[in-house]
Amino acid sequence: MADMTKKQYDLVVLGATGYTGQFIAEEVARIAKENEGLTYAFAGRNKDKLDKTVEMAKTRTGLDLQNVGIIVADVNDEGSLLNMAKQAKVVINCVGPYRFYGEKIVSACIKGAANHVDISGEPEYLEKVQLRYSKEAQDNGVHVVGSCGFDSIPADLGTLYLQDIFPGDVNSVEAVVSLDDTSVGSASINYTTLECAVLGLIHNKDLKKLRQELYTTPLPKPAYKPEPRGKLFYSNEAERWCLPNLASDRSVVVRSQRLHYELEKRRPAQINVYFGTSSLGTAIGGIFFGIFFYFMTSFVFTRNLLLKYPELFTFGLFTRKGPKRSDLSGLKFCVTLTGKGWDKKLEDPDEQYTQPPNITKVVQVKGPDPGYNSTAIFATQSAMTILKEKDKLPGKGGVYTPAAAFLKTDLCSNLEKNGISFTIKK
Repeated sequence: MADMTKKQYDLVVLGATGYTGQFIAEEVARIAKENEGLTYAFAGRNKDKLDKTVEMAKTRTGLDLQNVGIIVADVNDEGSLLNMAKQAKVVINCVGPYRFYGEKIVSACIKGAANHVDISGEPEYLEKVQLRYSKEAQDNGVHVVGSCGFDSIPADLGTLYLQDIFPGDVNSVEAVVSLDDTSVGSASINYTTLECAVLGLIHNKDLKKLRQELYTTPLPKPAYKPEPRGKLFYSNEAERWCLPNLASDRSVVVRSQRLHYELEKRRPAQINVYFGTSSLGTAIGGIFFGIFFYFMTSFVFTRNLLLKYPELFTFGLFTRKGPKRSDLSGLKFCVTLTGKGWDKKLEDPDEQYTQPPNITKVVQVKGPDPGYNSTAIFATQSAMTILKEKDKLPGKGGVYTPAAAFLKTDLCSNLEKNGISFTIKK
């Protein structure tokens, strides 16, 4: 195991030349300005592109970045990844799709004794890493924390925040992901997100088999199920028309609740996640787009067309170039979490209530545009939390979700200092 005190860099941003990686690189530079003595480097496979990342970061932040390190690391070269990991205390991994590259990087980080955070929204990758690398990470004193971006910090830490402010036990949580009422404008989504969604959908059966191997301990069976919802409904708490959300949020929160039960003997809450929109017409359009998307991914020929011409077949929603920065400036997200439960706690998490839930609380998590600026804040603050509060993380190491890893840390309050709000809705 490497001595963390001898590491050259506190933070290394791997994939800094990518679209999202550029945002994270700039956020790390800003954080370094506020934390005297913080050392950091940008890593990627092409030095010329890394130099360009530094120049772009200089221009956008107005900071002098002469001391930023440059590390050439190729995901197809295990030696270069290990060399990078040996220099870093925490690696922020921005290289997706993670199903192709993620395991190599996690493995290198564990061998090189570098803690690891990523911004993945790919359940199969996240759960496979937990299954395969938990023991090795623990033995090497390394914490590996996935989904530290918009997928799935708001839903995961929002659920934890809701449970902490609840007067008793939370039975169920209904999370609605939407744009905030004050959000202005619209923007396209980077192509890698589309690619990950397509690959996740076509490998869904593999995920089911993986979970049978990963989850061998049954959770307590709750006596009261959440309110049944249709494919389209109106949430009074979120004030939105809601559709099913097939992204990774629910799977991440479920893993957190399971880890809290196994490690802390906390009662697990049930969770459902939805997309929300203020317009009924937009919600109906979303249903038709979902049907069209499912059709396009069901056949090799149409799937290849979708991935080759994303702008055409997603009506401009996804682009290879990513959105213009000017289009992101007015966007704001809001995740509304409605918790239903009881006004008291039962000491034994396996004991079930005999009366239905009698209390409802609503929490909202808000911040700037979800895909990029907020993701940069989430990932950077997660990495800083490991750097500063590693002794508060569970065990000596292991593979965790955000809410499980950062349960006893100051991450929520640090996020609030950096533009993310956690509030109780009256």
